[in-house]
Amino acid sequence: MIGLHRFLAVAVSLALGLLVFELGLRLLGKGPPAVLNRFDPALGWSKQRGQRVHRKTAEYDVTFELNTLGLRDDADLTVAKPPGVFRVLCLGDSFTLGYAVDREDLFVDQLEQWWNAEGRNVQVVNLGTEGYAIDQEVAWLEEHGAAWAPDLVLVVGYDNDLYYHSQDRYLAFPKPRYTPSGQRERARLADPGLGGLRTSTALGRLLFPGQALDRIAHPANGHLLAEFGPLMNEPPAFMEDVEARTRGIFTALAREAHTLGAEVVFMPIPSHSAVDEDYARLFSENKSLLGAPRNTWNPNRASDLLLESAQGAGVPTLDPRAHLRAAAAAGAALYFRSDFHLNPAGNRALTEFLHAALDARVPPATEVRDLTSALPSESASARRRVPRFALVFVGLWAVLGALFAAYYQREEKPLLGFLKVGALLATVFGIAIGGGKLLGLLPPRIAQLALPLVLLALLTFVLVKLGDRIGTIAELIKAFVVRGHWYLLPLVVVLLTVGSLLVVAASSPLVAPFIYTLF
Repeated sequence: MIGLHRFLAVAVSLALGLLVFELGLRLLGKGPPAVLNRFDPALGWSKQRGQRVHRKTAEYDVTFELNTLGLRDDADLTVAKPPGVFRVLCLGDSFTLGYAVDREDLFVDQLEQWWNAEGRNVQVVNLGTEGYAIDQEVAWLEEHGAAWAPDLVLVVGYDNDLYYHSQDRYLAFPKPRYTPSGQRERARLADPGLGGLRTSTALGRLLFPGQALDRIAHPANGHLLAEFGPLMNEPPAFMEDVEARTRGIFTALAREAHTLGAEVVFMPIPSHSAVDEDYARLFSENKSLLGAPRNTWNPNRASDLLLESAQGAGVPTLDPRAHLRAAAAAGAALYFRSDFHLNPAGNRALTEFLHAALDARVPPATEVRDLTSALPSESASARRRVPRFALVFVGLWAVLGALFAAYYQREEKPLLGFLKVGALLATVFGIAIGGGKLLGLLPPRIAQLALPLVLLALLTFVLVKLGDRIGTIAELIKAFVVRGHWYLLPLVVVLLTVGSLLVVAASSPLVAPFIYTLF
């Protein structure tokens, strides 16, 4: 019986340690992210109805709200097309979904707003799904297109679609493929599940990072991402299959558009490198991005191949590169620096291009209106939004300042104490926000290592400050384990943790503000 109690004592201690570590990682924002998608037996994955997800990085802060149809669109949107409406279906990946921008900064919603402001009864439906390649977009059209009765279908592609046209999965997730003749392979798609503790816990994600993207050998960069293969001047061997299947996909797209009786248009969104040569050089030099000499690859090769494949199948195409390059040459930053998606200014430039390019395909205005507010000013939402950290800061300052003033009533200058609390909070927030900004400037592979290194440094600092007390703590825990008092260990661990933090705070003025603010 004593052995069982000792085993329980050790097990409880380990479980408490892991639980504290898990909670700490989640407080730092490193917990499992909420996902928009769910398994779909026909398409591989599709968006979850009614899902709400918040994503924040050093560059953007976006909340996704999906309606009851599972779309990032109006709540009252219906599958049945309203009478007299010209319906445009916009199929695409994360660029179309608006992965890094609010809806009011997204080209899909801006285009609809602009047409409606002109008196055109046009409805633009956002069917973008992150991670989709063009084959999944065509498969969606085959599965659901008829029910939506589109008048115009805008299919939006991106460079990395090409490689995945030859693959039957994206990371751990299955996806459909098309043969070179344009037939969808009817292989059964299996549900990959949730991934277990490795993906559902913060600790699992830290110790066992998510599946890496496919890589290929390259003389200048031995770990070149396979999706960059289409950019190489000397194409990898798999490109023959990629090109054949891509032609088959556009053959299927043209066939399905004919079946639906709708006009279809294809547009590739160029990469940042294809629009900004300075970024292309940076992209080439950084091995965590591409890491291949600039003369060995062409940032326009993927878009060119997509356009040629669509045109070969008789699908009309739009090429926004010249318009985006002109906007960039005029001084506009169109892409996020670390994230590869279009920023609000880039979406606005794309809206301007599409409005002009699709003008003849959309019914004319039924009435003349004032168009001065047809397209919202750039980043209007960003200027109106109060940063979330500012609201948290003000709330904490009010609460902690009031508690300080109430507890230290004999303070001769209560206002001074209130200001001290504000200065303490400002220091903590400044370091935390500044650290986040610095992480955003680091290459992704290095940034991933930053959190473990910081945690290791903090743990080392605490152990050094505790010094000889570590032996006392170990003896105390050992005594409880040997005696089998496993039921008391949660209380002991909490008291020792709090006491250790107070000891460190008392001995280090630099760390004390963070610990006292925590309490």
